[in-house]
Amino acid sequence: MNRRRNILIAPLDWGIGHATRCVPLINALLRKDVNVIIASSGRAASFLQAEFPLLKHINIPGYGIRYPRRGKMVFQMLRQLPAIRRSISREHRILDSLIDDHSIDGIISDNRFGMWSDKVPCIYITHQLKVKAPPGWSFMEGILSGIHRRYIRHYDECWIPDIEEDGGLSGDLAHEIKCPVPLYYTGPQSRFSLPAGTSPGKKYDLMVIISGPEPQRSIFEEEILDQLKKSPYISIILLGKPEEFIQVKISDNIEVHSHMPAIAMQEAMLSSGLIICRSGYSSIMDLSLLGSAAVLIPTPGQTEQEYLAAYHQKKQHYYTVTQSELDISQVMQASGSYTGIRIRHQGDVLNERIDELLSRL
Repeated sequence: MNRRRNILIAPLDWGIGHATRCVPLINALLRKDVNVIIASSGRAASFLQAEFPLLKHINIPGYGIRYPRRGKMVFQMLRQLPAIRRSISREHRILDSLIDDHSIDGIISDNRFGMWSDKVPCIYITHQLKVKAPPGWSFMEGILSGIHRRYIRHYDECWIPDIEEDGGLSGDLAHEIKCPVPLYYTGPQSRFSLPAGTSPGKKYDLMVIISGPEPQRSIFEEEILDQLKKSPYISIILLGKPEEFIQVKISDNIEVHSHMPAIAMQEAMLSSGLIICRSGYSSIMDLSLLGSAAVLIPTPGQTEQEYLAAYHQKKQHYYTVTQSELDISQVMQASGSYTGIRIRHQGDVLNERIDELLSRL
């Protein structure tokens, strides 16, 4: 009897967005009787351990990126590039041992650059073939994107969790740009799944989803709490800290949760008149499935999120404002004409790519 095939899933640990969008992929593999092994670290690992407690989890150290309190993230990353390259080489060496120790048959890496091997088929997932540079530094985009593509070329395929038509959700981050390996648009991927029947009634005026790397996650949390304590809005705040357990009402109008399982979070989002969240790509995919109205607050200095926020505001999908200019009363009014976007999330293409991958193992 043939043994079950072992697939290693390795999401990047910058926040939990890369981990959340791996949830439908992991579920699809489990339905095909694949033994999934998860390799990550930090909050991404905590999230996936909570979602899939029965699976094998392996800790692989992250890249140790330090996000700036001020300034552009891309410059901070350039300064840290030697350390990042050492981390990538380290995870590549670790992977070589994991393949033998755990009989790995295939690898799916979500934006982890060193999770490739010549021993087994390897898939790379990203929504960002083009790396955005700050305004005035557009000449750097070709260099930065070229560095990214040099890592992608080690993989057998690149999967883009977006639709190909009309710029999709990612705009020119993942459209009209060459990829060094075969490229497939697998459709937006969300941890949520719309239930049949009617949506829950409105329970909250506002839901705030706080996420992303430190120190900006905590800075955002402090600003939100300070403003909401002075507002009349019935609000629910999700802290994006799956490693903790907090569930408390800090006033008659405000309840705070460190983390929520997908079903509870989906119900809370559908029960909220407006959502405030980061303009991370995984958050936008979640919003597009639920059709929720939202205000996008880019992580300061993170050019990718700044681009996505501006892109979706231009398309009249979501209102956006910078973190330093956030005024909750103002955005509650200004966001009224931005009703969101709904894209049907189809699993057909993803399933086709999974089946093709499994046929090669």
